[in-house]
Amino acid sequence: MKDALKWGSFVGVMAVTVAWLGGAFHPKIAPAKVPEQGQKVCGIKLMKVEPQNLVVKANYAATVVAKDTARLSTRIAGFVEKIYVDVGDHVKKGQLLMVIDPKDLKAQIEALKHQIEAAKAQAWAAKRTYERLKALAEVNAVTQQQLDMAKAQYEAAENAVKALQASLKALENNLKYAEIRAPYDGVVAMKPVNEGDFVGPGSFLMAIDKPPYQVVAYLPEKHFGHIKVGQTLEVEVNGKTVQGEVVNVAPAVDPVSRTFMIKVALPQNCNVVSGKSAYVLVPETKKEKVILIPKSAVFKWGDFTAVYVVDKNGIIHLRFVRLGLSYGDKVEVLAGLEPGDVIVVEGVKKACDGCVVVKNCLST
Repeated sequence: MKDALKWGSFVGVMAVTVAWLGGAFHPKIAPAKVPEQGQKVCGIKLMKVEPQNLVVKANYAATVVAKDTARLSTRIAGFVEKIYVDVGDHVKKGQLLMVIDPKDLKAQIEALKHQIEAAKAQAWAAKRTYERLKALAEVNAVTQQQLDMAKAQYEAAENAVKALQASLKALENNLKYAEIRAPYDGVVAMKPVNEGDFVGPGSFLMAIDKPPYQVVAYLPEKHFGHIKVGQTLEVEVNGKTVQGEVVNVAPAVDPVSRTFMIKVALPQNCNVVSGKSAYVLVPETKKEKVILIPKSAVFKWGDFTAVYVVDKNGIIHLRFVRLGLSYGDKVEVLAGLEPGDVIVVEGVKKACDGCVVVKNCLST
């Protein structure tokens, strides 16, 4: 009996002890009333998310053109002996650009000179014959027919000399076309031939641009009436973006292509030549408003992207978002945020899920 009483007392003491350890004798606090005790965060910047109009810049292909472009050729045939310039070089008016070997032309000139000497000899002989017969005709020693024939032969010989001399002059005049010179101050835009190439009369040898430069683009009809002369547009050329001024706008839309032409003047410091490709950037406003946030607000979580959202109690929550295209230092949010959400845009590394924002030390 005594053992049973001892055992019962032991069990009772143990039950009371367990109940006490479990908090049975402490006052109860409803779960909803337990305050969150997250880590406090200071020195961050917040932003309220608002939909906004998105202005994007559409790229339209363009081509660089010069104010004037001279396409140089030659009147002679021969091998290119020497080229003194290359594409992109600046040249002065009258500067020697290229030399064509004139050996063939010089050989023709020498041969023609020999023919002229022979023709002169024949003309001299014909003249002597005509003068002798003319003297004999005065004493009726020759007939008038013989005299007329001698005169005709003499005149034909003289005309042959003149014709050969004219040909010689033409060949000697063509000799200067062996030297290709710049027609004005400009830039070498094209050089389709190399030293050693054979060229003939009319062959295209070189193109010389006369600045200033412009780009020509054809824009879709939707921009017609919105692009004005004097307007500034951005142009991408040589891997850089420069500011250009619209100098010409076509007065009407092409009824077939439904496009219209514009010309945009490039700054003088652009290192370009005619024919180079470029892009004209034309601002366009999207019809639907979008949510844009600074790239600094994006938090990388493995293969996912997220932002820190701050609720009305100042508690930070990590929320995954789906991003769209980037526009400068901002990025479009396709899903995950709603208008009115407050997000952390600076000090993201200080933020944490469940942390509490200290309002009196927010970054401004």
